[in-house]
Amino acid sequence: MERIHDATQQIQTADRRLGGGALYGSVSTYLATQVAPQLVVPAAGVSARQLFAAAASVTGIAGWMAHDTGDDRAARGYFDRALRLSLSGDVDALTANACASMAHLAVEHGQPVDGMRMAEKGLQRVRGAQDALRLEARLHAMRARAFAQLGDRAACVEALEASQRSLDLAVGSGHARWIAGFDEGALASEAALSFLHLGEVGEAEACAREAIRLRSNDDRVRSLVFARITLASVLVRTARVQEAAIVGTEVCAAAGSLTSGRAVAKLGALGMALRSAPVSAERAEFLAAAASVTGARRSGIDESWPI
Repeated sequence: MERIHDATQQIQTADRRLGGGALYGSVSTYLATQVAPQLVVPAAGVSARQLFAAAASVTGIAGWMAHDTGDDRAARGYFDRALRLSLSGDVDALTANACASMAHLAVEHGQPVDGMRMAEKGLQRVRGAQDALRLEARLHAMRARAFAQLGDRAACVEALEASQRSLDLAVGSGHARWIAGFDEGALASEAALSFLHLGEVGEAEACAREAIRLRSNDDRVRSLVFARITLASVLVRTARVQEAAIVGTEVCAAAGSLTSGRAVAKLGALGMALRSAPVSAERAEFLAAAASVTGARRSGIDESWPI
C-alpha cells in the first residue's frame, strides 16, 4: 500500500501544476491495472480496510481529474464508487472526502440542496476520523457555497467561520492519510465564490485577492488560475472591464500550460461577459488570447445522488 500511497502523492503534486487532462488517462489505467486487481487478489499482509482505502483514494483522484477535463458525468461516477469503496472499508475520512467531492460537484452545477445534504453527511462521518480537521474545513466551505446559492448570507458566513476555526485548530496537527489538503488559499477561493454569488462584490474581491496572494507562493498553478478568473469576474461585475481584461489575459498565459477543461470553460464565460463591454485594446488582447486557449467543455450530471 505504501507504493500506491506514494504514487497518489506524486500524482496530486503533478495535477496541481499541469491540470487533470495531462494525467487523467494514466490515472484511469493505473486504477484499472494496479489498484483494482488487488481488491480481488490482495497482497500478503494487506488488510481489507487498507485495500478499500487505497482504492477509494485513487478512484476519488480519477474523479477530480475527470471533473477538471470537463467530463462531470464520469466524475460523478468515480465519486460514487469512491464513496462505496470507503463505506465497504469503513474508512470515515475517505467517506467524508467522497461526500465533499460530490458536494462540490453539486454546487458547481447549481444544486445547492443536494450539495448541502452531502456536505452535512460528510461532517457526520468526519467527526469519527483522525487528523481530519482540514477535511472538516472543506466540508464547511461546501456548506457555505450551498448557503450562498440559496441566498442565506448569515448561514453562509457562519459556515465560512466554522471552516476557518477548523483550519486554525489544524495548525500543527497531522493530515488524514489518503486525503488531499485543504488550506487557507482554498478557503479564500471558496469564500470569494460564495460572496460573489451573494452579490457582495467587495468581500468577493478581497477574498479573491487573498487567494491569489497565497497561491502565488506555492505550486498550485491551477488554483491560482481559478482565483484570478474569480477576480476578473468580480471586476466585470463592478464595471472595471479594462482591469478584468488585463487579469483575463494573464490567466490565458498561465492556462496555456494547463490541461483543464474547467479553466477553459470559465475563460469562455469571462469572454462572453466581456464581449459586450466597450471596445478597448485590453479587451481585444484578452479576447484574442482566450480564443487561443482550447480544451474540453463541461458535461452535465445526473439528477440523482447516492446519498
